Amino acid sequence: MSRKKNGDGHTYEFRNGYRTVIKVKGIPFSATGKTEAEAKRNAKAKVKQANALNWGATPRGGKIPLDEFLMGWLEHEHQGEIAPSTYIRYVQLAKFHIIPELGRTALVKIDRNAVNCLMETMGRKGQSKRSIRQARALLSVCLNAAISHDLIGANPVGASRKIRIDRHEVDTLTREEVARVIKLAPNDTMRLRLELALLYGLRQGEALGLRWRDINFANKTMSIAKQAQTVDRERKLVDLKSKSSYRTFSLDEETLELLRSQRATVAQARLKTGADWEHNDLVLPGENGKPMASRWDYEQWHQALDNAGLPRRRLHDARHTCATLLLEDGVDIEVIRRYLGHSSVELTSRTYLHKSAKTVTRVSETVARIRRPGSNTAA
Repeated sequence: MSRKKNGDGHTYEFRNGYRTVIKVKGIPFSATGKTEAEAKRNAKAKVKQANALNWGATPRGGKIPLDEFLMGWLEHEHQGEIAPSTYIRYVQLAKFHIIPELGRTALVKIDRNAVNCLMETMGRKGQSKRSIRQARALLSVCLNAAISHDLIGANPVGASRKIRIDRHEVDTLTREEVARVIKLAPNDTMRLRLELALLYGLRQGEALGLRWRDINFANKTMSIAKQAQTVDRERKLVDLKSKSSYRTFSLDEETLELLRSQRATVAQARLKTGADWEHNDLVLPGENGKPMASRWDYEQWHQALDNAGLPRRRLHDARHTCATLLLEDGVDIEVIRRYLGHSSVELTSRTYLHKSAKTVTRVSETVARIRRPGSNTAA
């Protein structure tokens, strides 16, 4: 096996051709080609161009300060691609952390050391690891956009120090506890809300943003198309965070019956309120038809746990419960990913595979059957 020449990088088959990745100063440069030689040649050309321009893709790119590009890109390009609450968070990170530290630095002058200094500064100011990681991610997406604008040739964030957050141990309910919580709910409205969380794994915003137009009683389906969020201190219906969040469920007869009961309950509330009712078409409306307050919803969840004699836990643990029970029942991890609306199966498996002891037991049973070829292979 021949040794790669220094600077040749790594070349591998990619789609209908080849792709070469060359790392320089910890920054990856990649290019594709129909042949290995063409891919290498294109990647080396990118490195050469970046080096000639002090790692900028154009002379203009070396002069634009980060704050000038970041805020314009965030408002005019990225805002339409993210949820309103995420946009507000990004603006805060930009104004209070990224710009004070790196704002007047030319895009081309930002290297991994500058990114590391930003994260260290945020840490000294008492910012959480989650906030620091969000700032790092925002800066990375921003610099990727700068690459697409031909302002710089590479993104240095990938070579900077990664922020690792301790995994929050999920606190799921057992199958028996789920049944007890739902059974002891004080009314059909609360019983429906609990089912959406524990049996269908809906996020809080998705459940509170569910509309009657999203329920098809004839086809027995429920589609997730909106979410309730707080925007500028007002509860509003907004688009979902990602394409994978848009999904459709098949409903069983018990859930459909709860939905029919809830439709009658909402109709009565609307008639009682009269002209003050806000027509948002919500399945689980708050006061006067407005999207329900998240805090009130959270309090109802805790009350349901109290009624069932169970310890209080995060509302998001209801979603974790749904996923864990599906996994233990043998549902494929890719199906669970789609069911939950995760963007990648890696996220699903990383969150849940370690949690389920039953899946490990099932594997050991399979191993035992493999040892005995003549044994019954039925699970």
